[in-house]
Amino acid sequence: MKRRTIVLVLIMSLLSLAAVCFNGCGKKNNITSITITPADLIILKGTARQLFVTAHFSDGMRVLFWTQVTWQSSDPTVATVSSNGLVSTVKEGPAVITAIDKANPSITFSVTVNVIETPLVSIDVVPPNQIISLGTTTQFTATWTLADGTELKNVVSSVNWSSSHTGVATISNSAGSEGLATAVAAGTTHIVATDPVTNISGFTALTVTP
Repeated sequence: MKRRTIVLVLIMSLLSLAAVCFNGCGKKNNITSITITPADLIILKGTARQLFVTAHFSDGMRVLFWTQVTWQSSDPTVATVSSNGLVSTVKEGPAVITAIDKANPSITFSVTVNVIETPLVSIDVVPPNQIISLGTTTQFTATWTLADGTELKNVVSSVNWSSSHTGVATISNSAGSEGLATAVAAGTTHIVATDPVTNISGFTALTVTP
């Protein structure tokens, strides 16, 4: 009797597995899109920046640092891009950098690179001295001041964002949400924007209230 019960359990298990495989086994997990980080860059002439690709698949999986792409520049006289996504600047102006999936050439993603010749001298984080409630978010941007006095406003992708106290608030560097701060606990933190090429940075205070 005990042996018959064991056999029945095994049969039911095999039937369940077969049903699962009939419904789901063997389905292909296809790549659906790619994105580039960082996006819409401002780069000083004579410097270089590395771009990274994230692949998005049909089951919701994301693969960071996806390398199965080819790179193109719309204007190599302004900026060139290597086979591994390193952007090198040549002269002032804009250029569109595009990543193309090798296996699916119809899947592409493009970002704009703006090359400037005038050096960056300071960064201001705006809006300054924000106060937000616990569990809410707020968007920060940066204003760049160049050596000739020119101001470049609403810079979000060309800087690295950080929070001095991540236990109070975190801030995103992910594509599409750069500069978005999320309140975690009551307290005060500094939101910092840093140019990764020159290491020039600016900051402002963010206070989270209960």
